[in-house]
Amino acid sequence: MKQYNTNQSSKSNLLSSFLLLGILACVFTIIGSLYAFYRPFTPEDLRQSASRLCTNIASCISSLQESLHPEDSSEQLAADASDIRILPDADTPASKDASIPYLESTGEQGDISSFSSDIEDSETLETIYTVMLDTGCGPMLYYHQGDLRWGNYLYGGEDPMNKYGCGPTAVSMIINSFSDTPVTPTTLADWSTENGGYALHSGSYHSLIPDALTAYGFDVESVTDRSYEHVSDLLSSGHILVALMGKGSLTKNGHFVLFTKLLDNGEVRIADPANYENCSKDWDLEQLLSELKKVYDNGAPLWSVTL
Repeated sequence: MKQYNTNQSSKSNLLSSFLLLGILACVFTIIGSLYAFYRPFTPEDLRQSASRLCTNIASCISSLQESLHPEDSSEQLAADASDIRILPDADTPASKDASIPYLESTGEQGDISSFSSDIEDSETLETIYTVMLDTGCGPMLYYHQGDLRWGNYLYGGEDPMNKYGCGPTAVSMIINSFSDTPVTPTTLADWSTENGGYALHSGSYHSLIPDALTAYGFDVESVTDRSYEHVSDLLSSGHILVALMGKGSLTKNGHFVLFTKLLDNGEVRIADPANYENCSKDWDLEQLLSELKKVYDNGAPLWSVTL
């Protein structure tokens, strides 16, 4: 009986020792964790914490300002193409947005023989275009297919907008400016791809013009009478014309432009999605009409858009 009690006492002492060691290990672990978490801050810790705090405060203030004064964010909207919406107002067209200037006419006569739809690499890589065009139907926000914001976007997942995106760019100018739907050239490029308007390594099928504009609520008609008199009447009566220019003195491979305004002298202004300078010149309408592409499918080469 005595030997049994001795062995039981030894086992009990050993168990107590292990229990004590376990408790001490837990205590040291907790103390170490607390120290690591609540250790004194170094100067670098303080600098990083202050930087994060300032960033968070600035972000909160900015969000609060935008929610209380949404008009104060116009400059940011102008910088972000996906948010830009300029809608026509026949009564006060100049009061759109003072931060977006109108393109000034150079007063030059457009030289049809030097008309170019080619895009310089410097334009494609460096320029963001934010300018309004004064059209016969009201203010229109200009889009350039080589704009820094989307020039390298792959139309159809294959072709860069700066080379093949004149169709979506031209259509998006009309929709963005004269409808309730804000769009960009990439919006229309995606729409075209999904709806059969994209032509691999060739830009856009001619069907893009009537299909896209009709889908966005516009009335589109083929202009079969392409005489100077009839086209002039359309431009002076609330229409913008989408023109497919043919291979020749105007363009090498075919190119979509917009006829936007009939001038008092009978000449016209255009919106060229590939050449900003062309938009500031006056063009001989009869010469432009003579350079339309000789194709006649899907309403080509000239469409009138009723606004």
